[in-house]
Amino acid sequence: MAQAPVTQPPGSTAPRLGGSVVSRLPVVVSRVPLAAADLPPLMEVPDPRGSYRFPLLQFIADWNRSDNPEGLIVDPPVYDGDDPALLPAIAVVVHALASRAGVPIPEWVLGHRAPHEVALFVPDYQRAYRRWLMERSHPLSAYHRVHIHPRMLDKGTPDWWLPWD
Repeated sequence: MAQAPVTQPPGSTAPRLGGSVVSRLPVVVSRVPLAAADLPPLMEVPDPRGSYRFPLLQFIADWNRSDNPEGLIVDPPVYDGDDPALLPAIAVVVHALASRAGVPIPEWVLGHRAPHEVALFVPDYQRAYRRWLMERSHPLSAYHRVHIHPRMLDKGTPDWWLPWD
């Protein structure tokens, strides 16, 4: 099989592969499913669309495709940084996925609550979208104070692309 040549357009530093620009944004590519314990360092990588977005969505997709999802949440995530919402964001996703699957909730999940209400993946300036999301958030969001849309849990399933409301 022939590989597409890597070229560089005049005046550009971005490599091109097969005619499309290769993004420099972080991408989580995993052949081994991500476990909850793997997430904290991945969620600290700067990304203009939100540092949590790709690691959490990849974790959800891995969970939904896993033959042993319970094994992905046995070890607790460890984080010693200054982001008070990082561990609660992981906890609400794990709590919601485990509840839906009938998997026992690990003890570490209940210990993580954000100090204030957070709407996951919503920039501060999008107040109307924040209100919209919080009105529709998963029922377990209130406990962790991190609000997620219930359909976010469908990543990696055939239902992912269905309308969200």
